Amino acid sequence: MQKVLKKIINKNFFEPAWFSILANPYFIARYQLFKKIQEFSKSDWSEKKILDVGCGIKPYQNLFKQADDYIGIDIKGGGHYDQAKYVDRYFDGINIPFEENSFDLVICTQVLEHSENPVGLLKEMNRALKKDGQLYLTMPFVWNEHETPFDFRRFTRFEHERILKQANFLENKIEPTCGVFGVCGQLISAFIFENLAGKNILTKIFVSLVICFPVQTIFIILDFIFKNSWITLDYIITTKK
Repeated sequence: MQKVLKKIINKNFFEPAWFSILANPYFIARYQLFKKIQEFSKSDWSEKKILDVGCGIKPYQNLFKQADDYIGIDIKGGGHYDQAKYVDRYFDGINIPFEENSFDLVICTQVLEHSENPVGLLKEMNRALKKDGQLYLTMPFVWNEHETPFDFRRFTRFEHERILKQANFLENKIEPTCGVFGVCGQLISAFIFENLAGKNILTKIFVSLVICFPVQTIFIILDFIFKNSWITLDYIITTKK
């Protein structure tokens, strides 16, 4: 029963449906991120080899199930409690344990902020990619410290451009996941949930449904009406070797 519950929680956290807003106080951040990754995954990845760097529990592997091979690497003792059964290879956080020109796509979601050497890791991703291979990268811009003490940085889009060029990536496309109202709505919802919900499951459900749900709904509507991307929750980067 506990395993089933964990599976449901993980799916609703990483792959939220629209109705998840009723029970997910982090819906704005997770839904926007998931929709971007889902949209990208709709390309033809058949006969392709994919590497997931910092894979954790491989939350998005199901979106790329048409790929010939989907390999996940991570450091030992990462932030996910049950990642061991998902990780195919462990690495030191910088040196990718595969030969040059091995992969058609490298995915790295919400990982770079934890790297001690982000440029070095990006260079390794470039090395592991085939010619014209793609990198799909996501990174938070406005979010709380997490997986502490291994949360080191947030990058502006200009810093993303700079370090990607240092790692020899070309044609960088950098997109925000939401605007100022999306940021405000998510931070308010998270603050309310983390300070009022406590540990009781019924209280968590009540706070999520009665308070966080309407707060997030209002701010999603405002974010749609007043489109402004001068601040965002996450950046989505697509680039190629």
